[in-house]
Amino acid sequence: HRHFMLTKAKKIKLVGELSDIIKNNPNILFVDFTGLKMGEISDLKKELKKEEIGFKALKKSLLEFAFSKSGKESFDMSSHKGSVAIAYGTQKNADYTQTNAEDDSASSALSQRQSASMAKILHSFSVKSKKLAILGGFLIGEKMMNDKVIMLAKLPTREVLLSQFLQILMSPVSGFARILSKIEKVA
Repeated sequence: HRHFMLTKAKKIKLVGELSDIIKNNPNILFVDFTGLKMGEISDLKKELKKEEIGFKALKKSLLEFAFSKSGKESFDMSSHKGSVAIAYGTQKNADYTQTNAEDDSASSALSQRQSASMAKILHSFSVKSKKLAILGGFLIGEKMMNDKVIMLAKLPTREVLLSQFLQILMSPVSGFARILSKIEKVA
């Protein structure tokens, strides 16, 4: 079993990439993938990629450097024992440091959809695999521990909520229509 050590140059490059990801993404989740097989990781990456979400395994020691370089509040995992990966938005307009209000609201809506997708995919995969564990991270720029992320993942989608709302609105109307048709038949 060979260990591949990262050269100093590769570590510096990796810290730079991680720092950019952290700085430019309102949606970043950390997961423990200890025990997942390469095929399972590959399946998860494919599922995330469909939603334009990246996934990278990383060294926890480099993560601390990346956080300090990014200037963003840290998510401490120094005491975590397992293997850690980061899931993050890959869309170019996920940069939430923009000042243009129109772009900002479009970016915000995109960021909200992406945060929900990311949480749902990772939670679903963790339930299925029983090996992946959500550690927490940042969703829509807000620091969240794993319990909040899982709670968000369990919320119904916007489409489901709209459908339920329409059913509630339509039920009195359809009930009223049935009553009218019965009165019409009696008369």
